[in-house]
Amino acid sequence: MADNSFYYDGSLCMACRGCQVACKQWNQLPAEKTEFFAAPGGYQNPAALSASTWTLIKFHELACDDCGVKWFFRRETCMHCTDAKCIEACPVQPAEEGGPKAMHRTEYGTVTVDAERCIGCGACAAACPYGVPHVDPEAKKSRKCTGCVDRVAEGLSPACVNTCCTDALDYGPRADMVAKAQAQAAALKKAGCKEVTVYGVEEHGGLHSIYVLPGPFAQYGIVEAKADMGTIRREAQRAWAAWQAQQPVPVRTAGGPGMAALAAGGLLAAGLSRLAERKATKR
Repeated sequence: MADNSFYYDGSLCMACRGCQVACKQWNQLPAEKTEFFAAPGGYQNPAALSASTWTLIKFHELACDDCGVKWFFRRETCMHCTDAKCIEACPVQPAEEGGPKAMHRTEYGTVTVDAERCIGCGACAAACPYGVPHVDPEAKKSRKCTGCVDRVAEGLSPACVNTCCTDALDYGPRADMVAKAQAQAAALKKAGCKEVTVYGVEEHGGLHSIYVLPGPFAQYGIVEAKADMGTIRREAQRAWAAWQAQQPVPVRTAGGPGMAALAAGGLLAAGLSRLAERKATKR
């Protein structure tokens, strides 16, 4: 099994958004209605990742007294975590023990979703610390970056990497991408860049999206909205329980072994949450 990774160099990216277009084109994703200045203080468009936008260049601007305005932008997409909470939360698993779930790891180390088996329960979306997967409201399926597994299987680079005109994006064995990121960070520091962060080496067991980010790390907007494991599991349980409650016939076997306990835990968590809300309303 290969262990490949994406690589992103913020010092070379010029935010042309060619990767956004290539992702849309290759995956035949529909356009979204957008607005100019969709993100506060920036040129970001569209506003966020969605079921039909899997790659996005996020814009952040920083105003300071001595430097005027500086732009910080980065590519946002699935991190393809080694310790992938979306896979852990996915309740759809074949009857045979050990079979791949609907959300699963590919033979190349990246994470993708089997659209044919996905039930659209939203557990993966609730569990992701980075808020990447989204359930398509019409297809009722979870959508996100696939790692272009179809291209990689044919010996091609992912569409976003293939179109990058400044070599800010790369793809290959994870060990090589980490080494490349560390070497570039050292080169940037030697050239006078005071702050350089290599992100993704250790986070969540090691990401398969490695970032080189020059300048203040906080300005790049990488936020783990749900870093607490207890919160992640409770939200995933609630999403699964809510989906179960909407089905005309109880679904008992979709999750395979162990999902009965998960569903029960989700129902309990959802019930406690509603009880707390009612109590708060009465005060």
